[in-house]
Amino acid sequence: MRIITISVLFFLGFVVCVNAQEYFRISVDFTTKTKPAEGKANLTKGKVYYDKYTKELIYDIQFPEKEKWIVQDSRMYKLVDDSVYFGEEIPSLNEFTVFHLSLNSNLSYFGLDQAQYTIGKVEKNKDLIVTYWNIPQQIQEVISSIAVARKGNSLYSVIIADENNQIRSKQFFKDYIKKGGFEFPGTIVQIFYDENQQESYQVMEFKNIVLNDNENESNYHYRLDK
Repeated sequence: MRIITISVLFFLGFVVCVNAQEYFRISVDFTTKTKPAEGKANLTKGKVYYDKYTKELIYDIQFPEKEKWIVQDSRMYKLVDDSVYFGEEIPSLNEFTVFHLSLNSNLSYFGLDQAQYTIGKVEKNKDLIVTYWNIPQQIQEVISSIAVARKGNSLYSVIIADENNQIRSKQFFKDYIKKGGFEFPGTIVQIFYDENQQESYQVMEFKNIVLNDNENESNYHYRLDK
């Protein structure tokens, strides 16, 4: 369960919006399949709600058990029947999720062009444009390189290497869903590598996107009695 939680929050990703309409809210059905390097595969299904102004991320889990995951600021809570059974401090990542970046049209470069990253070099590889990003000094002890590949104007893949130049994560974005000027990856495949380069897999699939929903306000906000 922990790898699912970290991975969902990490997702880290994206989009192209070419008209004048502003997108500020998204809900989408998701299915997450994970296969750790050791252990059994896991399946999680539910719906995600996100509003980019409040930056409140809500996962309404329907399978394997009904529960909610609420991410507010730098805290994550898990609830069953509106009762908190788990809470922890986490990095404030909501602005770097696929949901936030897509609503802000920052997908194609993985949001790096909006952060403290600069382009190191650009290469063309068949139908892909690969951009290598310079890493801010404060995180060079953790990450040594990030390579972002685009196919056309859409994000295709992201490869992250650690301080020892070992690949720690590969992400692939495909099956894009388009609604007007809005674009969202229908499938995100991520491969994680541990210190021994053993692989863990996660596949997230999305469908039934709803944008700018103003009729179900309570779905996008959750008041916690702390």
